Amino acid sequence: MSYDLRVWEQPAGQATPASFEEVLRTWFSLELEAPAPRPRFAALAAQMAAYKGCGEAPWAGDPVADAKACTKAVWTFQLPEAHRVQLLRVVAKHANALGLTVLDDQQGLALVPPDRVLPPERAGFWLETAQAVEEPTREAAAPLTLALQASRDEMRAALNALLLQHGFIAPRLALGLPYYRAQAEATYFRATPVGGQSVTLLSTTVNNVPCLAVDINVFSEEIAAIQRAIFPEQDEMFFRRQMSFWVGIFQGVYAYVPVRTQAELQRMVNEVQDPVGPILEMTRTAPDLHAVMSGTPAFPLPAPKNPQAAKSLAEHVHQSPGYAALISAWLYGGKQFQAVAQYKRASDERTAAPAMKATAVQRVDRVLDYLQKNVLRKA
Repeated sequence: MSYDLRVWEQPAGQATPASFEEVLRTWFSLELEAPAPRPRFAALAAQMAAYKGCGEAPWAGDPVADAKACTKAVWTFQLPEAHRVQLLRVVAKHANALGLTVLDDQQGLALVPPDRVLPPERAGFWLETAQAVEEPTREAAAPLTLALQASRDEMRAALNALLLQHGFIAPRLALGLPYYRAQAEATYFRATPVGGQSVTLLSTTVNNVPCLAVDINVFSEEIAAIQRAIFPEQDEMFFRRQMSFWVGIFQGVYAYVPVRTQAELQRMVNEVQDPVGPILEMTRTAPDLHAVMSGTPAFPLPAPKNPQAAKSLAEHVHQSPGYAALISAWLYGGKQFQAVAQYKRASDERTAAPAMKATAVQRVDRVLDYLQKNVLRKA
């Protein structure tokens, strides 16, 4: 399967898109335009050809020849599998500087000049990815140090001991992780009555410090189906990333946890055993998943420096991109729903970029409108 990017110049006199849906509509309309010279495509291709950060010929074809041959309003070209994230970043950087929009519809991501990411909930994700790719001290592709190998092996053993006896499977092939600047060391998955759960172990180095990350995701097929109906333009990652967090969150550490000492590694192992293990067991059914997402029982987080930051796992889920907690509250939250809806609207408006605050609120209202018109409540 090819991995295509689409690039175009915003039509003259047309406002910059404010939503991912608008980006898609622009793409569809431009595909119908008559052939014409596209000098900005040639300028972008020249900058792509000049890039040697991933080898002498990192592109899937000859960008200069491809751009010269393209007379359509949308230039479509492939990214190779090797260095895909780095090359996507290179294209986006130069294209946006030239006033060109980049659409990665496989990942449901649009990069609109000068520096807008659509849909807005992808912004933090894209920023972290770009920082990881561009940060020279973060050598995820470098060989593992002996210390990191030992930490990885011990953590993998702890995950095996906890997960395999409870019905998780560990596929031999690692899951595709195009946006992680890290090595996927082990993946685990189990189906549940509500949907599924995944656990992914990753390793990397940050400033020459060995680090591990354990990504947890719990999803409901019922909620995923509702999100597909509301946001058909999105991808499966958007639909299934629902109750997601990293081991370390209960220590106040985000994502990559340093494992310089045995004590640091043991704290991660302890967190996997409790509370992560119990959380996975508590979220196998829809009512129980809703209970955890609504804070019953509460799983407190360390006191944040920012008073508006999440103080519990439930608040973390509500403040995260996506609408799983809101949809769950509609289905199972009873009288709690109005308070949850108000919290989600206020949280998304507060955390959105100034130019995107109205759009963030509109997306929440879009979810609420669909729920009220199309989804029966269960509690």
